[in-house]
Amino acid sequence: MKSILGVSLGHDTSFAHIVNGKVVAVMEAERFFRQKRYKLHCITMEPGKHISGYQYVSLEDMELFLGMVAKEWGTTFDALAVQNQGRAEEFKNFQQILGKLGFKFGSTHHVDHHLSHAALAFFSSPFKDALVLSYDGEGNDGQTIIFGAKGNKIEYLHNDPIRFGQSYNNMGYIVGIKPEVEGTTSGKVMGLTAYGEPVKEWMPYARDYIKKYVKAAPRQIEGLNSYGKAHRINDVSVRDIPDLKQYLVSEEENADSLKDTIKKVVGLNKTVLRLNGPEDKTAQNFAATVQSAWTEAVIDLLKPYFGKYENLCIVGGCALNGVTNYEIQQLGVFKDTHFVPNPSDCGLSAGAALYVYWNSGANGAFDGYGEYFSPYLGSEVFDKNDLPALRTQYPHIDLHSEQSTAILANLVYSDYMVGVIRGKYEVGPRALGNRSILCNPLNKDMKDIVNKKVKHREWYRPFAPIAIAERAADYFTNTDDIPYMSVICYTKPEYREVLPSITHVDGSSRLQTVGQEMHPFMHQTLKEFEKLSGMPIMLNTSFNPGGEPILNYYAVGLEMLKSTELDFVLVENTLFCKPGREQIFQSIK
Repeated sequence: MKSILGVSLGHDTSFAHIVNGKVVAVMEAERFFRQKRYKLHCITMEPGKHISGYQYVSLEDMELFLGMVAKEWGTTFDALAVQNQGRAEEFKNFQQILGKLGFKFGSTHHVDHHLSHAALAFFSSPFKDALVLSYDGEGNDGQTIIFGAKGNKIEYLHNDPIRFGQSYNNMGYIVGIKPEVEGTTSGKVMGLTAYGEPVKEWMPYARDYIKKYVKAAPRQIEGLNSYGKAHRINDVSVRDIPDLKQYLVSEEENADSLKDTIKKVVGLNKTVLRLNGPEDKTAQNFAATVQSAWTEAVIDLLKPYFGKYENLCIVGGCALNGVTNYEIQQLGVFKDTHFVPNPSDCGLSAGAALYVYWNSGANGAFDGYGEYFSPYLGSEVFDKNDLPALRTQYPHIDLHSEQSTAILANLVYSDYMVGVIRGKYEVGPRALGNRSILCNPLNKDMKDIVNKKVKHREWYRPFAPIAIAERAADYFTNTDDIPYMSVICYTKPEYREVLPSITHVDGSSRLQTVGQEMHPFMHQTLKEFEKLSGMPIMLNTSFNPGGEPILNYYAVGLEMLKSTELDFVLVENTLFCKPGREQIFQSIK
């Protein structure tokens, strides 16, 4: 078995191509349809659009995306591996669609949700054996699962009912954070936790909240409009914190505060705990307290395995919690920890395919991935053929390849904001250099400038540093390379005022380290920036319009030169600038 097509249906739909046990390519539906966490379903074979949570789905979208897969990877594979939460009828429908479009497979397989997560983490790792923690909202095989992995076998060790993903997301609703279009608050609230301090007296209630969230009758406020997905408030345990009693409001008051977000109010209690929003210190302290209790609960789950496994893999949507990841590493219990760039459901297709490859028994025992697991597995830009026409619409100059890194570094050092589109996109939710906006981390105002003038997002959300791997530990507290922004470490105290725009309010930083072999272009750009600034570090944020996923269209990136205050876009070795600022090119030439 050599070539496998991996598929994950539902939110964060993705397709993956596995050849000889290596992930060679991934396609994420959100990048093509330009909607975060885009889902493709075939639960019904009826034509037309059908409501599915926060969006509409259709067979037309499915067939369109499969046409792209066929064009890029062909239609004949040794095996098909599907993760779709165990929906048997949909699995049959999907195979029918594939047959209609001419796809052929030697065998077909369904792989369970968390098993797919675990397979991606372990079979992309350098380990021969490891403990694997997979946790998110929930899957058809559980909510939080610990696996033991060795050779080509992955074994379920413990299935825990705690819904870490849902409890964390729900915490954002209690705080009063406006959710993303698909209903999540987790990414936003993680940035807010740095502004608060855990309150000792609240911790027992927060611990109970994490552990009892799934067991209590849910407090819900539901609606399908702006956000689609149910807007949930489950305040079990934390509603009993004496200091927060004043924040209990009636269901009607809470619905009014959310305005058009809510259509219907349901629940067993007459009141619900709702704080006054991100600006409020009580809300900030509450978020920090829950984050602390959440981390404690995760570590408690791992404790029975301390000393039994040298290596740890962490995967699932909750693996994006870099604060907890850092605390786990700091324990020093595991010799090595492995993360992946796409730990959330967008990585399930690759995991399912890797599981089928290694579980077939035909490929020996897995003894490590054998190479750096590159995140640059996505498609090239979808509108590549439109670039000649776009060149006529925007001022630009062509650079010699050997000039590009030095010019990019000089522009960033001069406080220009530069978008970069190069090669294939990086999979997962973090921009890692191929679809990034780069800025000067030494400018104390740059965080606010980018938030207000380009990203159009909340004031409390931080920006990440990108640094060369061999020098990162000079400036940050990381003890290992962090190639995928998986761990939130700290800027060393002596550099916090020097690097204000990538240092969060509590001194933390969501660092990405770049080795020369991982990303030669970005590594050289950072070295060029060091010649100017004395530090091989830049501010790196995702290249996307507000509310959209990371882009994969030239037209979208170039349009931001008009719709935002973005200054430049570097497309391979062509530098585009905001119309009307062509004079800047004179200094570059």
